[in-house]
Amino acid sequence: MAAGRGQKATLASVAAQANVSKITASRAFSQPEKVHPETLQRIRQTAEQLGYVVNAAARNLRAKTSKTIGIVNPDMANPFFGGLTRLMTLEAQKLGYDTLVFDSYESQETEDRIIDKLISYNVDAIILSVISNDHHYHPSYMKRLETLNIPVVLVDRELEVSHCSGVYIDNLDCGLQAGRWLLEQKARRVVVVSGPENSSVARDRVTGLQAALQGKVASLEVLHADFFMDVAWQETSRWLADNEAPDYFVGCNNQISLGIVKACIEHKLPLMKQVNLFSIDEVSHAGIYGFHFPCVSHDLQEIAWQAFNLAIRRVTDGDSKPGKVVVRGKVVQ
Repeated sequence: MAAGRGQKATLASVAAQANVSKITASRAFSQPEKVHPETLQRIRQTAEQLGYVVNAAARNLRAKTSKTIGIVNPDMANPFFGGLTRLMTLEAQKLGYDTLVFDSYESQETEDRIIDKLISYNVDAIILSVISNDHHYHPSYMKRLETLNIPVVLVDRELEVSHCSGVYIDNLDCGLQAGRWLLEQKARRVVVVSGPENSSVARDRVTGLQAALQGKVASLEVLHADFFMDVAWQETSRWLADNEAPDYFVGCNNQISLGIVKACIEHKLPLMKQVNLFSIDEVSHAGIYGFHFPCVSHDLQEIAWQAFNLAIRRVTDGDSKPGKVVVRGKVVQ
């Protein structure tokens, strides 16, 4: 008979119903080869009838390995992080690992709580994109992860933490490639919509653009917004209200580029006709709406593979040192 509504089946209730000891019931799930086949079948049938599910978290705490990798991203609604997480999960499955996926929603409080939960689940490693683009961001949980010897692979956003591995985009090169492409198009007036000034990602991308374009275009202006569509839209729209549209906008990530699109539509500026857009990061599915934006695109499969393999290397070889991989993008027209 199944457990009543509101009652959670336990190992003890399974053991009692199957008329075996709790130790035997536990062994049926952890070491089934040590249980008599008829007894094993009876325990498994009883567990199914009662709706019992093995407490994986508790088992992981007792085991040396959980075969589970935690993945934490700051914004799963962003196609970059959403797509990357899907690919990392597929890489995990190939090697027999499960993943626990969390969205920190760009909240430090949420990020802290997620890391505590992953520690309690005894995950083998954590692949983490932190909430902050500030190179000097140093969350307190990092020391705890180091003490517990839980390998961490940082993705996209780099921190000054020596015990972490990392897979990073070459952001300076992104800006250089974008700038060189704009010069090939004979761009004259360029407005770059960037992330926050304290963001290392934004700073490197803007620095690359400035290095390529400074003194070679009629004007180059940088608007500091944030890596979110609505903030970029508001900043771009405000600027357009007081200025003539440039021949090129550059969005410093895909969400910023969407904000630029929204602002241009609001100001009735025909995109890719009166004003052009170049995006650092691909704008997913833009073609469905009749837009085709040249961009610096990154191979998410490569980033996912590198991140997962850095994690597994640290898990399987306790003597391995943290590694760092830098991935270059390429201009796609």
